[in-house]
Amino acid sequence: MITFLSPGDAEAAGPRERRVLLEQRPDHYPEFGRFLRAELARAGGALWFRGASGAVYGLRAVSPRAAPDGLGGVEIVTRLSDNASAPLDETIDADLWPLFEWLVAAVGGEWTLDALRQTGAIYRLPGAPDRA
Repeated sequence: MITFLSPGDAEAAGPRERRVLLEQRPDHYPEFGRFLRAELARAGGALWFRGASGAVYGLRAVSPRAAPDGLGGVEIVTRLSDNASAPLDETIDADLWPLFEWLVAAVGGEWTLDALRQTGAIYRLPGAPDRA
């Protein structure tokens, strides 16, 4: 389950940001692109959420002028206090897993939540369910 935050709550996590993921082609699956465009517009440009570790992340568009539809890519950043170091890669992976589950479940189509979970289990991705 994912816990979304207000922009104010995200800002309270700290003034620094570090990019942890960049997807340059969110429209590789058109349904993802349409869904992300709509959700980012609804949320005022960024979706903020808290990972299981307590770290705060934001999903937002990048390079909006490079694409005619305003979505040239998406990035995920983590917010950091002045004295905090970025989470470890495995922590980031586990923190982002609920976002991917939410995204796949909300978009629907040929990618299913079950397929995502099976793929994550096969590759033993942090946050994914164990392979049965």
